[in-house]
Amino acid sequence: MKAVWGCLLAAVLLVGTGHALKCYLCSGSVTNANCKTSSTCPTGSASYCKSVYASGSGIANIYKTCESSCSPGSDSFLGVTTTTTCCSSDECNGANSVKISYTLLSLAAAISALVVRAVL
Repeated sequence: MKAVWGCLLAAVLLVGTGHALKCYLCSGSVTNANCKTSSTCPTGSASYCKSVYASGSGIANIYKTCESSCSPGSDSFLGVTTTTTCCSSDECNGANSVKISYTLLSLAAAISALVVRAVL
């Protein structure tokens, strides 16, 4: 009987309570810099962070939302091109350019340190 209770307790502890996805949200922003609001999506109703980039006639807009379904791709209609991206981890729809900048900065710092060390 103790073995049954032990197995039941282990099963209860191993079952997750669920995790609500966190996405960046914005509507009609001109740059990613204005899309800094992160929000927890409704539990069970959002599986994806969706980003839509729309541009045409020299004007660009960015839309970021929580979605239950998402189809990535590009489309053009009446001179407006839209590109949709989808991802499913917390805050994965942030500004890629900022992430790349930090990566490049770290790489530059590491290379500089190696050059200084080799010279000394």
